Amino acid sequence: MKETLKIEFIDDDSFTAYYITDDEFEDEDDYKIMVKYIDNELKRKYNYSLHGFYDVNIYVNKGIYIADFIFIDDYGRKDFNVSIFLKSKILYCFEDNDLISGKKMYYDGYFYIDIDRMLNDIRLYEYGSIVYGKDVELIINNSKEVI
Repeated sequence: MKETLKIEFIDDDSFTAYYITDDEFEDEDDYKIMVKYIDNELKRKYNYSLHGFYDVNIYVNKGIYIADFIFIDDYGRKDFNVSIFLKSKILYCFEDNDLISGKKMYYDGYFYIDIDRMLNDIRLYEYGSIVYGKDVELIINNSKEVI
């Protein structure tokens, strides 16, 4: 698997980072390295610097790390309140039933599969989106299985 990082800005100060890697982060120091990598990439690709205090929720599942950086306030230095959700259920959402064969979930006009079926697919960001957090439970509890 190739290492990839996609940043999706929510507003001027808050964003979500989708980080796919073969590296496994196991302790606080590993996650600090990941945040530093994201910070460096933000500076390099977007000319954006982390500033102030952020709530950071990190969702983890089999090589994908999704980090929501929610800006709280600027206290003159970078600081983070980090929550890590290990073994999070993460789904891939797409519209075209023919995009992926096999069993899928169908809910509210979209199809869903476990993200691990798409992690090595070059079309990952092109034809769908990643769903995580509280939305996953809603989808799983209300979807029907289709082929």
